Amino acid sequence: MSNVLFIGETYIKESSYIDENVDIKLLRDSILETQDLRILPMVGTGLYDELKTQIQNGTKTTLNNTLLDTYIKPALKYWVLLDSALILTFKIMNKSIVKRTAENTETIQTADLDRLMDHFKIRAEMYSERVTKYLLANNTSYPLFNAPGNSIDTVYPKMNNYTQGLYLGQKAGTFNLDIDKGRLNNC
Repeated sequence: MSNVLFIGETYIKESSYIDENVDIKLLRDSILETQDLRILPMVGTGLYDELKTQIQNGTKTTLNNTLLDTYIKPALKYWVLLDSALILTFKIMNKSIVKRTAENTETIQTADLDRLMDHFKIRAEMYSERVTKYLLANNTSYPLFNAPGNSIDTVYPKMNNYTQGLYLGQKAGTFNLDIDKGRLNNC
């Protein structure tokens, strides 16, 4: 049951910026990994396992179909775009890691890639928040969201899908440790 996809390669290619010629293996691996890293903490172990079982057996309930199609798929799409951006930019070969290029294209600059990833992250967090709010508003319909299990490996759903940085009042790298004097110096 570990290879059950909440969204397929076709869905990603038809509903996002990913080109048709992207290697299906890279995309499939990215979907599986992203699903486990992003969706499992959003819905919790109990509901996550129920969704995987119903998808695998072709027995999705109307409620879970709504949850998947209306809420989880859009969130997962943007998480996959975010999490696969670097994977699709580079390729690990025998002798080194190389940047992918093609004829008549220009490789993206790091700053542009960062901006693109920020774009994906903002949308992924927004759609993820919609998943959580939907589940909270319909908690009686999704009992496994409130009771995801009680084993040692149970993942409990998180209630906030937004991340933020920590502002320390100075630009990064503006303090130096003066080892000889054992103190911090402003730069």
